[in-house]
Amino acid sequence: MVKNLVNSIEKLVFEKSTKKFGVSRILKENDDKPVFIKDVNGYPVIGNLCTRDVIAESLGIEKENLMKHMVESMSNEKNGELIVDEGLEKLYIDDDLEKIHDYPIPTYYGKDAGPYLTSGVVIVKDKDEGVNASIHRILVRPDGNLAIRMVEQRHLHYIYNKNIGNGEVDCAIVIGVHPAVLLAASTSGDVSFNELKYASALMNKPLNLVKCKTVDLEVPEAEFIIEAKITAEIVDEGPFVDITGTYDVIRKQPLIKVTALRRKEDAIFHALLPGGSEHKLLMGIPQEPRMYKGIRNTVPSLKNVALTQGGCCWLNAVVSIDKKTEGDGKNAILAALAAHPSLKHVTVVDDDINIYDANDVEYAVATRVQSDKDIIIIPGAKGSSLDPSADHKNKLTAKMGIDATMSLLKGKEEFIRAEVPKDDE
Repeated sequence: MVKNLVNSIEKLVFEKSTKKFGVSRILKENDDKPVFIKDVNGYPVIGNLCTRDVIAESLGIEKENLMKHMVESMSNEKNGELIVDEGLEKLYIDDDLEKIHDYPIPTYYGKDAGPYLTSGVVIVKDKDEGVNASIHRILVRPDGNLAIRMVEQRHLHYIYNKNIGNGEVDCAIVIGVHPAVLLAASTSGDVSFNELKYASALMNKPLNLVKCKTVDLEVPEAEFIIEAKITAEIVDEGPFVDITGTYDVIRKQPLIKVTALRRKEDAIFHALLPGGSEHKLLMGIPQEPRMYKGIRNTVPSLKNVALTQGGCCWLNAVVSIDKKTEGDGKNAILAALAAHPSLKHVTVVDDDINIYDANDVEYAVATRVQSDKDIIIIPGAKGSSLDPSADHKNKLTAKMGIDATMSLLKGKEEFIRAEVPKDDE
């Protein structure tokens, strides 16, 4: 599945690199461009894989339709189809547990605690809530076991706390999966939301699953499968780089004991650069459908929403509307800030502006904004803990909205850009 996608997309190809800093150097120097490294410790590695273009291509849709496709697929999540394909098992090789140190798991930055799994989708199951799939950073320890950063508000943490009284929690970590699985695993629904069914809905076809050998789980077809038990033992995890490219602190986090390693014969490892464009995109894109639905309730003429690369796909957004009344822009600002509480800055533009083009958005700000009338500043709001400039002690930040839409009071004629006719006259 991943091999077909790797073969079909446009990418930069490198012959060889090293696990420690070599992979991250190549990914950082070519950020936002898919990169294929033929040999990292004997394994091929793909990175910078999930751009908007590649995700859309993998789903068979246009990039501009991606967000609306996610909204429709989320509504159809319960109808997603999962198939345990016993024939897939013959594609996998069993590795000795110590082999994990030979896998091309990068050490990305100079102060990292060690090699980190960054694209691994963690699969767990709860008898009441069902299957949960989510992405977490996972440190590979010198003893071959793992330490996972488990955010308190996430569903994995809830399922872990609910079941750890039994001693251990079965889990599997899959690496090298279809972008639909990565996108689904990055999406926040309620605790009963089945991310794997959502991935199937995104793909518009059944998602094939592989049965694990040492834990009671079925997981998406992947290049690498790590079967394991999350334990009650707590160990150091970190330091490690977060989405803003700055270091997060060392925390006490659960230890994962590896029980089996399985991989395809010519497995391609997916390296996801912390703080890189792919990291930002996978964190931000799943928030856009939630924002879309929230803003549309207030401004029905909403056209599109994008969390921007420059804003770490988390802190800054651009909203496109077909403005009907003079207050629509400001209402869209307030609705966007409410829909995504971590949002810090939002710019609302008319639907003639390309929200994926930073120059076009800046043009709208330059030609359609009067600062004393069109900028809203909200001091002392709750914001994102990822923002280095925020007041972390009191968990407060300032937020800003820019209404960069054409003034209906002046009339749109003054703002319309000249076009060259398609035919000679």
